[in-house]
Amino acid sequence: MLESHYFSLQTPANDNSSGALFSVGVPFPQGRFFALQQLICCRDDGEEVSAAVVPKAFWPDNSLKWVQIHGETSNQGLDKTGFTVCEAPQNTSLCKQQSPDITKTQNKVEVHCADTTWLIHTDQLFSGTLTVAGKLFQFGVESQFRAPYDTLQTNLTNWHITPAYDNNRSGEAAFIELTLHYQLIGQSPVTLPLEFNVALKYFTHFGYCELHSTLLNPNPAEHAGGTWDLGEQQSLLIEELAFLIKAESVTSHLSEESVSVTGEEPIHTHSILWQRSSNGKHWDSPVHVNHERKLSISNPLSVIDVNGEKSEQPVRLAPTGSLKQDETCLRIEPQKFWQNFPTAFTANSAQLCWHWFKAEANLPVELQPGEQKSHCCELAFSDKSDSYVKANARLNPEWISHCDVIPWFSESLTSDPLQSLINLGQNGEQNFFAKRERIDEYGWRNFGDLYADHETAEHQGDELFPSHYNNQYDPLYGFLKQWLLSGDEKWKELADDLARHIIDIDIYHCDQDKPEYNNGLFWHTDHYLPAETATHRTYSRHHKSDAYQDHAGGGGPGGQHCYTSGLQLYYFLTGCLQAKKAVLGLANWITQVYESDGTLFGLLLQFKNRHRKDLKQFTTGHYPLDRGTANYMVALLDSYELTGNTHLLEKVAYIIRHTVSPDDDIDGERDLTNVEECWFYTVFFQALCRYLRVQQCVAKNSDFNYVKACLLHYADWMADNEYPYLEKPDILEYPNQTWSAQDLRKVHVLTVAATYADPDQANRFMQKSKALKEYIVTALSDSKEREYTRILALVMQNYGVDTVLASSTSSQAKQTTASTPVTKDQQRAGWQAELLRVIKQFSPQYEWQQLQKRIPKLRRNRWH
Repeated sequence: MLESHYFSLQTPANDNSSGALFSVGVPFPQGRFFALQQLICCRDDGEEVSAAVVPKAFWPDNSLKWVQIHGETSNQGLDKTGFTVCEAPQNTSLCKQQSPDITKTQNKVEVHCADTTWLIHTDQLFSGTLTVAGKLFQFGVESQFRAPYDTLQTNLTNWHITPAYDNNRSGEAAFIELTLHYQLIGQSPVTLPLEFNVALKYFTHFGYCELHSTLLNPNPAEHAGGTWDLGEQQSLLIEELAFLIKAESVTSHLSEESVSVTGEEPIHTHSILWQRSSNGKHWDSPVHVNHERKLSISNPLSVIDVNGEKSEQPVRLAPTGSLKQDETCLRIEPQKFWQNFPTAFTANSAQLCWHWFKAEANLPVELQPGEQKSHCCELAFSDKSDSYVKANARLNPEWISHCDVIPWFSESLTSDPLQSLINLGQNGEQNFFAKRERIDEYGWRNFGDLYADHETAEHQGDELFPSHYNNQYDPLYGFLKQWLLSGDEKWKELADDLARHIIDIDIYHCDQDKPEYNNGLFWHTDHYLPAETATHRTYSRHHKSDAYQDHAGGGGPGGQHCYTSGLQLYYFLTGCLQAKKAVLGLANWITQVYESDGTLFGLLLQFKNRHRKDLKQFTTGHYPLDRGTANYMVALLDSYELTGNTHLLEKVAYIIRHTVSPDDDIDGERDLTNVEECWFYTVFFQALCRYLRVQQCVAKNSDFNYVKACLLHYADWMADNEYPYLEKPDILEYPNQTWSAQDLRKVHVLTVAATYADPDQANRFMQKSKALKEYIVTALSDSKEREYTRILALVMQNYGVDTVLASSTSSQAKQTTASTPVTKDQQRAGWQAELLRVIKQFSPQYEWQQLQKRIPKLRRNRWH
């Protein structure tokens, strides 16, 4: 076997805890393990690991592809050992897979596991009691919203518990995930209920829990004129939202290193640590304007008031609180506290309270329609709360490469000549952390996003120019790959922060707007313009109308901006269910963009838009040869790998058959030399390459052969006609180094095509690929633009396929296949087929429901 271990664990230096907790996603090669096998996690040094191995995804032969491992192990010798997974010996007693003790009545749910009992009231917002080793604590959520949500009716609409069983013990669940879904119903008949979700991720043996909360405003925006500014009629205005926990006969303690609050002295009077800004150099950045274009921060200084000693200081707080009752200690530690201001931590003699939102007077937080916000804290409760540490896991890159679960991934990527440029994202003067400080990309809405500094190229003046990136070209995927390659936790930190931001802010969490908007991904800030009051939603009413050639000036989420691979990989690596939900939601959304919603009105819209080059053609049923179609295909492929639904693969093959053909007259029909209009054909062929990679694991059928023939046909044209874009700058509107980064797509397509070609063809493809790569490396390495966010994102997404395949010991089968003609069935995809589809599924009720979503006045009447 090539690998020595699957993953390793790291704990903070000089940590004296006896145990280490971990949770990590681990891949397996096809055919290694199956779901019915009893699997255990093992240390290389032979010490016991108590762990639950939970399946997450499967190969086509139903063997395990990804699992999530939740475990605990000794903290001793972690730096000298690795971890693997193996089948349990035959003499191992199998655990009895019984759920934790659960009691449900009309108004409460009670969950008992280990020495902990959660009792949750179903008619109150996340409220109840927590019993730890016989000691009783009370918890709850308090809110202060403005009308129409100032008075709320609370319903627990759904809940479920997922136990993960410990194979090395008596069958007790080692890890439990309890999720609770609430509706908060306001007083207005024209507003939808707010949604509030809680997830408790609990390591039962150590009394360690992560509490994740999410508040969602599911109302649709008005977006008049295609603009998406603050001040929307359906926005939720938040004065305060807080989680509190208290008990009798306890002492409470606060600690915060930056302001010398040690936690040694008990809290006697009401105390508060309040983060009102980032306290960075640019705390007053226009990033933080409100709907009136005024700064939403009146005083940047943090409030520190502990036991009557009050001060205001320019510090970044990271507090921890604890309640102690005899030998039992309950500790609460918010994550990313100061970064998500305005937030506060308060305490009195018997209570701790973490204020997720604590607004300044007359400056409420505005949660826009379709926007949500999540927070996370660590809870530790037991007499063993100081006996463990949360460990960081690092997957072995050799093992990942061996499993072949990430396309064109190998440890050889570190030797690619572009790797040093990517490393500037961590160690360059304008690294991603430094860019946060430049624009103060902090606060509950902004934190985690990337500063789109490339948009400042034409900016004149010294004032700050806020522009938000919104995951264009999937830097989340790039960050995760860099973390897997290097093990550097800074890459993982960027990925965690960005994933949270994408899931909460960049996705339009709404089901009641236009189908082509619902659950879509918002574009980045409009080119060459500041964000203004549109925040992360592209178009503002304050934008000038002629910012650049072909300026659109309005609109919502669009298929040309849809990136799912980073979210998919994030789910596999972390088990984040919201990431999985986001991928499937984006795939459904982009399907609506290209296939319509199946209504007569949707059919009329397709006819109206029949001349738009970026949408499916109404008369022929053909898809555009562009990045939007590519994004559509990739979203379906990512969804397939999450679900195993082969219908999604068939759909991708259908799209390809109705976009390109191995008999296309490329010179006469495609106009690919018109770079400004057609450059993104290479994005489509990258997606086509991904399809071949996935399909060949299932079956090399007629679809596979057809698609391969298309790839070879176009790659043959590319080998004769392609060149570095900047060799002809006169035909480009903005001839900058972004074009060189885009050239990497050609390297990708030609290199993959070579693996399917005959020897002479393959040699031609590789010679062109090599020449392009040499040009790109030189152009980017010497450029002052090389640290721009967009260039780094493009390079991370597209580099290294040639390096990986050159170092690979396995080669794909190079079967030559004659061009497959387009059959009559393939041609039957025009407006007649679409009309037939609509007629077959016609429903007056559905037609009316969809029409109401499209017309704001009708949908408001619908909720009366």
